[in-house]
Amino acid sequence: MLNESLKKITELDVFCLVVFKTLYENGHANTTAIELQVSAPKISRCLTALRIAFNDELFYRRQHGLKPTPLAEQLYEPVCRFYQSIAHIEQVASEVADPTLLPTIDIAVTQNIMNSFAVAISQHSDKGAIGNIRLHCWDPSSAELIHNGELDLGISFDTSYSVELKNELIGSLDSVYLAGRREHPIWQSLPDITLEHIAVYPFLYLESKGFNDKIDPLELYCRNARIPLDNIDKVSTREEWFCHLLTMGSLAFTPAIEVDISNEISALRTEVLPCEQTRLLHGQMMAPQYYLIEKNEKNRRYTPARKALLLGIVSELLVAKSPK
Repeated sequence: MLNESLKKITELDVFCLVVFKTLYENGHANTTAIELQVSAPKISRCLTALRIAFNDELFYRRQHGLKPTPLAEQLYEPVCRFYQSIAHIEQVASEVADPTLLPTIDIAVTQNIMNSFAVAISQHSDKGAIGNIRLHCWDPSSAELIHNGELDLGISFDTSYSVELKNELIGSLDSVYLAGRREHPIWQSLPDITLEHIAVYPFLYLESKGFNDKIDPLELYCRNARIPLDNIDKVSTREEWFCHLLTMGSLAFTPAIEVDISNEISALRTEVLPCEQTRLLHGQMMAPQYYLIEKNEKNRRYTPARKALLLGIVSELLVAKSPK
């Protein structure tokens, strides 16, 4: 049995909640009417219904528009979540109505291949078969989001999750490049740059769950070789990584797969790390392994053919950037 206040809320027209969200964001009834393409009286009727349902004024009239009450401020976030759910229902309904329309796939991708993966998808010759792909940065919550159906699959180093997911090895990328400012003094040591040379300067790494979130390979190498590494820092986003290199004079490793992206920044320079130094770097830790993380087959929203296309893109990127 619904209590009286909940009964009033459940009887609200969905459009009234859309009005609430829009009115909260722009603060003007007339602007809301124009944005939603309805008459001003309809906005007024919706606002009256909202006030009755929530037993609150919700918006006070002020000189520069409508100001939300404390209750309205608390309601805004859950109303936004409800609005997103409605939008998702509409998307699903559209996809069912048009069976030729492929559903958007949400993929969590480790940041050190994310940019190259996006470029490769955009340039693929069969975009119609791939459909729309929404990429997200892989983070510690991604596996749980895949399990809950909020993400479709992931491409990551991380296989340490506890939820019931499948993982499939895609491949590895052994080639490593060194990145730093174009005028950095390390380039004077070319072509014989060593890990010992690199350890002299401030070093930066992009933290990746399942690979270097506990210790970075250079830090482990220096510790075992008793080489001082006094200045090491980490960042959690690719944007921070780029900025740190440019403003802090740091050096960093980047996988070959992302070198073309880094080289688009004229102030940066990248050079391949000699094979012998790469072997030393990965001597204590296996080169990063890329895994496909997904739900059981019966719970997937994508076809095997579509999955094969996406896996093919990643595999081609890895092979194309492997050492000759």
